[in-house]
Amino acid sequence: MYFKENIINFQALIKTGYLRKFINRNLRINIINSLFSSILRIFFKFRLVFQFYWFLKSSVDYKTFNQFFSVYIGFFVKRKYFSLINLDRHLVNNPFCCSNLKNLPFNKESCQMIHVKHFFEYFRKYNLNSLIRSWKKKLIPGGILQIQFKLKNNEEKYERLKITLAKNEFLIKELNKSGLKIDDTLKIITVKERAPNKLIHSISNKKIQDIILVVKQNKEILSNNKNLCILGHRSKDIKQFIDNNNFNVNIQSFENLTLLKNKINNYFDIAIVFNYFEFNNYSQNSIIFNELRRILKTNGKILVIIPEHNNYATKDSAQFFDKGIFTRILDENNVDFEWINVSSTFRLIQALIINRNSYPEIKNNTKILLLGVYSLRYTFLSNARWDSQARAFGKLGYNTLILDIKENSFYYLIKTIEAFKPDILWVAGKRAYLFLKKYADFFRTSKIKVVYWMWDITYFDTFNFKEVVDYMFITSKGQIPLYKKKFNLDNVYYMPASIMPEIIHRNKFIEEEFDVGFSGQLSYLHPWYKERTEMLDLIKKHFKVKIFLRIYNNIPEYYAKCKIVFGGTPYFKDLELYASNRPFIAFSSGCCFLTNYFKGLEKIAKNEKHLLWYNNKDDLIILLNKYINNKSLREEIKKNAENLGREKHNYINRITNMLDIINGKTKDFYGFIN
Repeated sequence: MYFKENIINFQALIKTGYLRKFINRNLRINIINSLFSSILRIFFKFRLVFQFYWFLKSSVDYKTFNQFFSVYIGFFVKRKYFSLINLDRHLVNNPFCCSNLKNLPFNKESCQMIHVKHFFEYFRKYNLNSLIRSWKKKLIPGGILQIQFKLKNNEEKYERLKITLAKNEFLIKELNKSGLKIDDTLKIITVKERAPNKLIHSISNKKIQDIILVVKQNKEILSNNKNLCILGHRSKDIKQFIDNNNFNVNIQSFENLTLLKNKINNYFDIAIVFNYFEFNNYSQNSIIFNELRRILKTNGKILVIIPEHNNYATKDSAQFFDKGIFTRILDENNVDFEWINVSSTFRLIQALIINRNSYPEIKNNTKILLLGVYSLRYTFLSNARWDSQARAFGKLGYNTLILDIKENSFYYLIKTIEAFKPDILWVAGKRAYLFLKKYADFFRTSKIKVVYWMWDITYFDTFNFKEVVDYMFITSKGQIPLYKKKFNLDNVYYMPASIMPEIIHRNKFIEEEFDVGFSGQLSYLHPWYKERTEMLDLIKKHFKVKIFLRIYNNIPEYYAKCKIVFGGTPYFKDLELYASNRPFIAFSSGCCFLTNYFKGLEKIAKNEKHLLWYNNKDDLIILLNKYINNKSLREEIKKNAENLGREKHNYINRITNMLDIINGKTKDFYGFIN
């Protein structure tokens, strides 16, 4: 009965037209929703295509870009540096670039690292081989593939993954199990290798000539040693050059490592290695270093010459290098080096290695956890901030653990801190503010001493960090009262950026090409950069100017091509000792550096001795005319600047200065010239 009544009511509704109106109204709504949804889909597809196009065409010139990419898949934390790219298939995850993850939008062999986080477990098992193979094509020889995923319920896929990696000639470098106890996460770190090829037959004469030029430029280092070892393919060519140019040294040459097996220990005073590392897999690096250490005397030297980037790449190439990659390899093998730079042709890297350990055994029981954006350590050497901290604590013999604040969740970080139990949590960068703010209660009640090194002109919301942060160091002395007030802190000190002379220094064999060089941000719209941009435009009217963009590892070499390097931010001229690390990088690079005067500058450098400063436009042009046209005056400033950087602003001095303040030995900054 009830059913029949409802049928009758339903028919009545149809007759009255009410239901027809209801259906038509919802139909219109559905049509509108569908149209709106279609527009959105078209918009997102357009945005995806536009973003993809902009990434490949408008934003990048691959012919001039001098660094390999590091690709992050499954990371939602933004990275502002162009060579570190957040990539995702969905725009809602706010990546730098959208892409089909099976076909990454990069050139073949253009990525030094692909890091996949909590995404891999969603790929089907039968897709693994095609996926790994596609990523392998994008990685450089010796490139790193990191895969981080939940192990629980993925054991079978993990076993298949290991088989697939081996099938595609990936060496499993490390199984990082530190996350298993925290969030059941396993990280597999692998290296792209190739099948061994004993016959090397593709070394060009042009490359040999470049190597000979490097050897010639280092004659002072190589000469007058009793015994010289030459290791590398076509070693006889280099031996002949040295014999013909009076190096006054006893030479023995070897085409490969096997021929060195019969040499006695501690025999050679110095060695040259070329045409060798690039033709051997990553897994052979430690074997090569160990054998060289064996045959060399203690503190003996090794001049290593390798191609920069993909210069002289052939089908025999097993590894590609830049300064950051080779520096990382040296650190992994605990190999000390006196310097590393790009050669005057910009096609080779040269490094002078010392036969001793880079890092001593732990001699200080103080445990220090370094927290920051250490993914930039070997990808942005010109910045120096991250590598200088890690290197300083290593050289000083501290027991350290390094964590990247952008590669790990805050939960993972706090759990790792609890497990490591550091005496000092040493944090740096802007993101650390959010981490300390979130876990303020934890640090208030813990015994961990928190040291925060704040860089750049940064404005944060007011927050009570009392009993959270024990010591804060900032790079703008004039902001100390502001930071004390905003964060309710007493121990706030001036401490500008440090430099690493081993990496940031002048290559005197690079010839000057430009009157003035500049690297940095320019804008008429941003108040910080407006006056800087106006000054640079004024300089362009009178002199030959070169602007360098996206130079992340080789800034000293590019600065060396300039008679004068322009810098400064006039917007902050009234802020005492403001934040920029630009002067310190310029000092270490051995530049004739020109900047606007800012309050307190005379405390760190003397005008027309260590650098040049101007007060107005007339000063600017007068100084440029004077020093561009007088090489001897420029050379005197370059020499004084480099000595000042090495003496006052090297990374060991800077970290020691901070530790002395923390330990109550001083309250002073050691970098002032008086």
